[in-house]
Amino acid sequence: MIRACIAFALLLLLSPASAPAARGCDRACLYAVMDSWLDAVRTHAPTAVRLARTARYTENGVETALGEGLFRTVTGYSAYQARAADPEAGQVAVIGELFEGERAVTFATRLKVVHGRVAEAETVIGRSFAGNHPSMPTAIRPGLATIVPRAARISRQAMVETAERNFDNLLRNDGSHFAPDCQRMENRMPMSGNPQLRYPITPIEGKQVPLFGSMGCREQVEAHLFDTLDRVDPRRILLVDEAQQIVFGIFSLRFYGRTECNDIPGYGRTCPARPRGPMSLLSAEMLGVRGGKVHEVEVIFTRLPYEAGQGWPAAEHGDDD
Repeated sequence: MIRACIAFALLLLLSPASAPAARGCDRACLYAVMDSWLDAVRTHAPTAVRLARTARYTENGVETALGEGLFRTVTGYSAYQARAADPEAGQVAVIGELFEGERAVTFATRLKVVHGRVAEAETVIGRSFAGNHPSMPTAIRPGLATIVPRAARISRQAMVETAERNFDNLLRNDGSHFAPDCQRMENRMPMSGNPQLRYPITPIEGKQVPLFGSMGCREQVEAHLFDTLDRVDPRRILLVDEAQQIVFGIFSLRFYGRTECNDIPGYGRTCPARPRGPMSLLSAEMLGVRGGKVHEVEVIFTRLPYEAGQGWPAAEHGDDD
């Protein structure tokens, strides 16, 4: 049943029927709508946004009135920002960093634009890390801000299939879909290729704790870092930026329902000193999928209860206005 829903969602995403939503709104237009949204949030002016009649907004999967939530707290943005646009689907997304007073907070916002108006808006807010870790970059990676030459692009369908394979492979400890230069960022923290990061792995007496932080994307997965991931459901692939070869979606990663332990090859079975209990991550992700391999994983996540929803039915769309 889950696979059938995914297939139906992909059909909607890939179908030419989605094109009327974006008619007359190219990449520049979509970015301009996002600019107006971000400015309205910063200036606490929700009436400055052109909205479709049935527009909806959620923050961290919860229905939020325009003017509430971030509209009350944001004081500005940093230069750390990645954008992607899908004129065919009428969707635009941004991952970046904002300020609430002096506090830096990561966020991802996705807008659906219908006839120049915002029909859907959702934001995932990541408050898990302080913004002062020495390994945190100040600028987005070039691969998330580059137009790929047409001859080097893979098809829209192949991009979606690569994104699906990413999650399928996490669940079977297979990292073959990652490019050698892949790095995973979560809430602006480099979670792979980062020797300054120490994962909380319970030591086994007489053995050296694996340095997961220093490993690359493929090495981490094949070292069973994701043993505690039960499933990724739902998988809402929302935007396919063919020019930048970026897939953006919002996903629910369900952890610790089956096990809280990792069976690490060459190290052994290790479990947390204190039980964690089932939980999920509401995860907004940009995946750079050039050449059918994942080069960049840029994640904004928040922790939620294990079976928490996302606030958006799989096939819900805002009406034209």
